[in-house]
Amino acid sequence: MLTIFDKLFWLRAGLGAVTGVLAQFIFGSDYYNGVVLGLLVYLLTYYLARFVWGKNVTRQEMAKLYTSGIGTFVMLYLFFWLLLFTFGVHSLALALSFSSLPI
Repeated sequence: MLTIFDKLFWLRAGLGAVTGVLAQFIFGSDYYNGVVLGLLVYLLTYYLARFVWGKNVTRQEMAKLYTSGIGTFVMLYLFFWLLLFTFGVHSLALALSFSSLPI
């Protein structure tokens, strides 16, 4: 059986990957808005967890609602955002190099 913090960890892991993909497709190389999107989604998961599971958590465990899964969220967010950015840059460069060839 998964605990509250296990569920929160996996929720943040999945949302980290999804947010990284969304940051690339919505903002592209606009780093400021991409980082703000990541922060907003992470804060949203905190308030969601506090609203849904907060009544089942003791005061001593309340700090774990902030920190559970933060590293995984950040790493998956950055991984997917940078991976898709890299694919986009290389595919754009490749497309531009082929379009400039004389036929």
